[in-house]
Amino acid sequence: MSAQQVKFWFQNKRTFSKGKMQRCHTQNRWVENERLKTECQAIMLAMQNNTCLKCRGVMVQTQDTSERQRLYTENMRLKEELLHSTAYLKEGLRRNGMSLPWGCY
Repeated sequence: MSAQQVKFWFQNKRTFSKGKMQRCHTQNRWVENERLKTECQAIMLAMQNNTCLKCRGVMVQTQDTSERQRLYTENMRLKEELLHSTAYLKEGLRRNGMSLPWGCY
């Protein structure tokens, strides 16, 4: 084999390895995103039904606005994180010529 053929063989090998690693990372992020979406749906359902997530019992409404504000802030942070993760996932999939299996956000 010529030196140029060896050079191209190693270059192709590196490109293939990098693509395989990116696909693996993308798949892991997709799985994590699905888990977060499922968890978010469970929380939303529990909030709509005034159900405690830990014991599955009915919650008593309180006037603790500081706790409510903290939860609201955390919820907004998690929504932003979900949007960021989804955008990152979509970009990775786009680079690999793939698309999301669910509707776009």
